[in-house]
Amino acid sequence: MKSIASAILAVAIGLSPAPLFAQQANAPSSAKADNFTSQYIRLDQDTEGLLLEPKVASPNSRIAFVFSHPNRDNFKELPGPAVAAHGYRVMLVNYRGDRDDPDAPPEDFLPSISQGIAYLRKLPGVEKVVLLAHSGGSHMGTFYENVAEHGPAVCQDAKKIVPCDGEKISKLEKPDGFILLDPTLGAAHQMSAVDPAATGEERDKTVDMFAKENGYDVEGKKAAYTPEFAKRFYAAQAARNNQIVDAAVKRLKLIEARKGEFSNDEPFVVRGVGIRALGARLYQPDLSFAAHTKQPHTLLKADGTKSEEIIKSVRPTAGGKQVLGMLNELGAMNYSTTVRGFLANSAIRANADFAFTADDIVGIDWASSYTSTPSNAEGVTVPSLVLTMSCHYLIVPGEVIFNRLGAKDKTYASVEGATHLFAPCKPEYGDTKKRVFDFVDEWVSKPGRF
Repeated sequence: MKSIASAILAVAIGLSPAPLFAQQANAPSSAKADNFTSQYIRLDQDTEGLLLEPKVASPNSRIAFVFSHPNRDNFKELPGPAVAAHGYRVMLVNYRGDRDDPDAPPEDFLPSISQGIAYLRKLPGVEKVVLLAHSGGSHMGTFYENVAEHGPAVCQDAKKIVPCDGEKISKLEKPDGFILLDPTLGAAHQMSAVDPAATGEERDKTVDMFAKENGYDVEGKKAAYTPEFAKRFYAAQAARNNQIVDAAVKRLKLIEARKGEFSNDEPFVVRGVGIRALGARLYQPDLSFAAHTKQPHTLLKADGTKSEEIIKSVRPTAGGKQVLGMLNELGAMNYSTTVRGFLANSAIRANADFAFTADDIVGIDWASSYTSTPSNAEGVTVPSLVLTMSCHYLIVPGEVIFNRLGAKDKTYASVEGATHLFAPCKPEYGDTKKRVFDFVDEWVSKPGRF
């Protein structure tokens, strides 16, 4: 009998010097809770909603929003009250069936969003429904939008490493618009956290981004990598990622042939893959990567004006001793999941020329994963807004997603000095939360859009 150890892969990597997401405040400064009411809605056995409605009807009341994020209590998420304060109806959706299962496939969550949309469409006066997504919820939202518009076939083609479960998502309600707030890449966000130095008991110094000799400054919490090191690192990162994917696919075939450790799934522990904001990402300590957009876009400036310009990230560097101390921690720099969970949420193919540059991301087979945000964006045809936060590292990923959106009516904008959770990273950037949701209101209420 095989030992469980055979199902545990000691694979790739470890770190992303950015802090884990902090808990958000319940509402931004622009949100006034006395402007709207809240009502708990039981949508079905596993799905619940919190409906926010304006106390006094306004022209915005004809438009409703649905907001959801996997594995999170969305009733406490800031976008809900922030949008409701502008007179819109908002349905915050929680899917409870897999809420405590981080390995649940994304298609498990999509029917709950569909129910939220269906409920809103039945409310008197609602004419349009907009799907709103933030951060890691963006890959789920983009996946939802693509399937809702074109059916499950879009996530079951031969290009995919594994196909989605089409039966769960065969009939999804179609939104009328789509908004992505500081979106992530989906599976590629996890892939970009693979540490090529974590391949054995001793770290491979030739591709160790945390080694002083390669440009990492522990005390300064920053780095300055040479082009030669970056090229070597990214090639090794892509190769290591593909090894992990191949190992997971091999284990899945054994499971399906009833030759695995268990009949339905297996533990899959990947050494050196960072979780969420952690991982081996050069762009976190070295700001020369993912530094600015390729094309000019709208910048919502701290003084209240707007300009069309190349969007520059104003984020701080991240790293230091705290990050190095996590390299051997399970659940921080080392990924504990299952074979099916990894393949559904994190598996994507990278090519030999993979790299994050100053203004682009190259060398990823976006179509190989059904949870790839850029790939699913190609199927989105409804009016769409990508709104990034310039004091974070997602302005370039946001532009990559924006460029692939299939919508004819699409907008990319960025909020100067806003962090991932909408707050200002420096006092001089002012009320960034207000600028975020005032612009959402401005974009949605443009005459003729909805």
